[in-house]
Amino acid sequence: MNGRQTFLLFLFPLLLWFSACDSTRAETASLYQGPIDGLDLSDFKGRVVVLNFWATWCGPCRIEIPDLVRLRQDFSAEDVAIIGVSVDKSRDTVALDDKLEQFIDSNQINYPIYLDPLGESLGAAYDPTGTMRYVPTTVIIDQRGEIHDTHFGVPRNASGQVDPYSVLGAQIQGLLDSA
Repeated sequence: MNGRQTFLLFLFPLLLWFSACDSTRAETASLYQGPIDGLDLSDFKGRVVVLNFWATWCGPCRIEIPDLVRLRQDFSAEDVAIIGVSVDKSRDTVALDDKLEQFIDSNQINYPIYLDPLGESLGAAYDPTGTMRYVPTTVIIDQRGEIHDTHFGVPRNASGQVDPYSVLGAQIQGLLDSA
């Protein structure tokens, strides 16, 4: 079994909640989904999935988020799922939940956010230490559920300019066009 298959086998059973979530809703309460346990990415087979790992303390993540919001606006939720996974952590889970809800609201995030506080649930797929070492990390998953590309850091265009909207948008559109 190759790394991609191992990742998918590891990831799909972990993630079950998302099927009940409509990523086009704007209410903060519906966007913050809580712990990642139960999210099942296999529910998105047939759609392009943009899986973005980020943290509230991460400056580059704050640069990337408005572009993910624009992508959510520009691509149909029927064709593209955008999922945020916060790797923020705190001993006070209530305060962390409040912090994430405030962050979602103040940044006008329009896609669902899950919490993976140590980056362990999904991080092990990218790092043998079992943690998510790089944020932001954005994984593009095609309609068959296979990893199309992984971006460590904010995606840059061919000129080296930080340009997550164009880079991710072109990859999404390319996958949609090839379906």
